[in-house]
Formats: sequence, C-alpha cells, structure tokens
Amino acid sequence: MTTAYDKWLKENERVLDIGCGRGTITKLLRHHYSLQLQACDIKNYLIYNDIPFKKMASDKLPKFKRKFDTALLNDVLHHIPKENQENLIKDALRVAKKVLIFEMKPSLVAKISDATLNKFHYGDLSTPLSFRDLSEWKSLFKKLHVKLEVKVMRKPFWYPFSHIAFLIQK
Repeated sequence: MTTAYDKWLKENERVLDIGCGRGTITKLLRHHYSLQLQACDIKNYLIYNDIPFKKMASDKLPKFKRKFDTALLNDVLHHIPKENQENLIKDALRVAKKVLIFEMKPSLVAKISDATLNKFHYGDLSTPLSFRDLSEWKSLFKKLHVKLEVKVMRKPFWYPFSHIAFLIQK
C-alpha cells in the first residue's frame, strides 16, 4: 500500500487523511514517509490516540487553520454516494495542493469483502459501495478539470482486492 504513493508523497509533508477509519493506514504512512498527519472522518474510529483527529460531515471537511500539501482518500470514496464523491474531492482540492486517491476496482469479491470487513470493524458505518471503474474516474476528473496521474496497482495473489491510485491537482 505505501508503495502506491512513492514519488507522490515527500518526507515531512503536511497531510490530511480524509476518512481515516481506525488509523492503521494513517500510522503506517506517517511512519513510512515521516509525515505531519491530521486525520478526519465522520466518526472517531481511531485506535491510535497519538493521531490528531477532527470530525467531518459526510462530504464536507471541517475548517482547518492551515492548508495541507496533500489530502488522502484511502478506500473512502466508495463508502459515500456517487453524487457526494465529487463534492468531497472538490473540498479536498480546496484544502490541499494535491489529492491522492486509492480506490478498489469494482468486482463482486470486492463488494462482498468490503461490506463484510466494514461491518466487522465499524458496525454502524454506511457502506453504499459506490464503486467506479477506471473510465468513470477519468470522466469525473476530466469534469473537475484537474491534472491526473494514474497507477494501476498489482494485486498480490492472496489479496481479494485490486486497486487504482490517482494523483490529482489543479
């Protein structure tokens, strides 16, 4: 997972992890890249108390005093309705110079596994499973008039999900 962002994240960057969940990826990225991290989500699910946290609305970020170098959306966007995804991406572009998105490719296995894992970890988390395929993502980014870089990630044999990573910026 951390290699998805190699060349996109720099040491000591100020990073906002949107939809941080339990904070596992947040902590891993902070350590791997020595990031200055701020986490936010619709509810505080963090299992690490050393990660700064702010609560957010479903598709609206809280107010921050400073801008971020990067905003991260790690396996987050498919948890909100498609019509709200665009708003959250726009809000992320408002608070950060660049936005990194790591999303699952749609598949039956991905949908079943994600719904099951989310029920286990978060219980009450709404999971509409609003997956987009690569062409849908590209279409959305074109509509947003952003610069785009794409990485299609290699899936380990044992892992049930395939991912795509995006870097977008104005």
